[in-house]
Amino acid sequence: MAKIKARSRNTTKIADLQSELKLSDGDFFAVIKEVGIRIDDGQRNLDQNEVGRIRKYLNDKQRKAELQGQTITLPPIVRVQDFAEALELSVGDILSVLLKNGVMATLNDDIDYETAAIIAEDLGYQTQEDVGELEKDVLTPERLEEILKKEDADTQQERPPVVTIMGHVDHGKTTLLDTIRSSNVAKKEAGGITQAISSYQTEHSGRLITFIDTPGHETFEFMRQRGASLADIAILVVAADDGVKPQTKEAVKHARAAKVPMVVAINKVDKASANVDKVKTELSEQLELQPEEWGGDTVMVEVSALKGDGIEQLLEMVLLASDTEPPQANPERGALASVVESHLDPNLGPLATILVHTGTLRVGDDVVVGQETGRARRLMDFRGKELKEAGPSTPVLIVGLGGVPEAGEIVQAVEAKDEARTKAGKHRAPAKTLTSMDDDDERQTLALVLKADSHGSIEALRETITAMVPDEVRLSIIRADVGTVSDSDVLTAQAAGALVYAFNTAVGGMAQKLADKESVPVRSYKVIYELTDNVREEIESRLPTELVRTDLGTLKVLKTFFSTQAKKIVGGEVADGTIETNAQAIIWRKVGKEKEEIGRGTITEMQVEKKAISQAQQGDQVGLTYEGKGKIKEGDTLEVFKEDKVRKGL
Repeated sequence: MAKIKARSRNTTKIADLQSELKLSDGDFFAVIKEVGIRIDDGQRNLDQNEVGRIRKYLNDKQRKAELQGQTITLPPIVRVQDFAEALELSVGDILSVLLKNGVMATLNDDIDYETAAIIAEDLGYQTQEDVGELEKDVLTPERLEEILKKEDADTQQERPPVVTIMGHVDHGKTTLLDTIRSSNVAKKEAGGITQAISSYQTEHSGRLITFIDTPGHETFEFMRQRGASLADIAILVVAADDGVKPQTKEAVKHARAAKVPMVVAINKVDKASANVDKVKTELSEQLELQPEEWGGDTVMVEVSALKGDGIEQLLEMVLLASDTEPPQANPERGALASVVESHLDPNLGPLATILVHTGTLRVGDDVVVGQETGRARRLMDFRGKELKEAGPSTPVLIVGLGGVPEAGEIVQAVEAKDEARTKAGKHRAPAKTLTSMDDDDERQTLALVLKADSHGSIEALRETITAMVPDEVRLSIIRADVGTVSDSDVLTAQAAGALVYAFNTAVGGMAQKLADKESVPVRSYKVIYELTDNVREEIESRLPTELVRTDLGTLKVLKTFFSTQAKKIVGGEVADGTIETNAQAIIWRKVGKEKEEIGRGTITEMQVEKKAISQAQQGDQVGLTYEGKGKIKEGDTLEVFKEDKVRKGL
């Protein structure tokens, strides 16, 4: 007998519901099937839960049809969760469609408008893009790029080209910049490297050109990459007496990734060892940079940065390259800029060198920079001259920020201080917490507190050290900040068992006394190589050890004198090699044609004619004490070896 399903007394007749919803029998039962309701033979009523499910399904379907009849506005970059809310769908529905289209994402991931539009179209929705939506939130470099790409052409005017100088260390980048500016800002670079990115402007043929200097040493690869992403044109400096080097290849890789056109400056042509044709051949064969005079499309200019030869032609080529696709921006809007470098000045407070991409920044403007807010109280150019405003492509030092921003963050001029605080508040960085440690993780930890003079240096240290640490060592950067080493830094390091590294910054007097008292290592450096060499030593001291076996020799057992479960005294002859006290021994016994391991132990004593010895050679007959497992018999062989713990190297 079929079991009768118990139903609530609070029910609705199926016929009445169907009539109210104005559905045919076929449509009604299609809805029933979609919502997963089962109707038994002879059943006339539905309970209120089932009725509610049917109504919700029909309401959602109607709302979806209404939305599909509208055009939904989306920003150029939208978070998956916000995208789902705009379509009034579940995040799961969106993630499922993204996955079908080969996009792995989470609810907090951003997707660009093009991806969102394709997904929306697959789901039956129409969309349109609204670039203005981007500026309602704190900008990221990706969002800034979208705004710049889609800026209204009718509002734009031509701006000076932004040029980045890239190339191998010691190929003359800094000298070239000095010559272009007709000044001598940095004759010598500490440790042979430029320690920070800087921006300058020069004039040629009545036109301004903005230069961004990028570090040449491999430690700062990611800083060079940042330089390429800011520029319109890249000058690749290659020494005529040295040719293509690893950093030359890396610079070309970054420029190509950023789709930045390149002009090659073959420097040091005045040297006797210069070989320009060899350099051009290497550039052509190794990097596919074919000179124009060889039928290619790469402009190559021979220069001597030291003597000033070829500089005018180089600048002319930069302007010609810029003219092929003139850079433009809207100077009438609120400024959008990128932080090129930042540091904490003891007199002026937080300072940031910024490059204005579009708009005009004026003294008195309220700004938001990532987590920081402030007001442009003073603006200065690279010579320290006070400016009232800075337009597109202008590098400028801004004074008046509430804190030191991160290099690469976006500067946004806003209408009021309240708006700046609101935007900065939306994306406060998460509170810094110590990395949780896995109790089962047997690796040794290298815990560090990093302090430096600028965010650029902090980034360099963090990235370099992270790349140096192998999987066998656990890295924990407890704190990484700009400024002098303080008492708080020392106490933090003490609590975490960390080392303190200070790069190009001071250690407070009280902080040093506290460090000495609490035995906290505080190490100061001005040259990056010396700091990384010390970090390498610390890493190596934490690498795991491994047992390395050294075979010594064998002994043929001739007689057994004494035997207990743990200790045996035997006599024998050294068959080959040597035998030493405190060495390990394996007891082997011949069983038929095979050898069988009987036990393992340690040789604790040896004697010859009742005289203690520490080593016996081949042919010597000795008495020895063996401690370990296994019973020794006459005719057995002892295989003797040593095991040493050896620490792995990097």
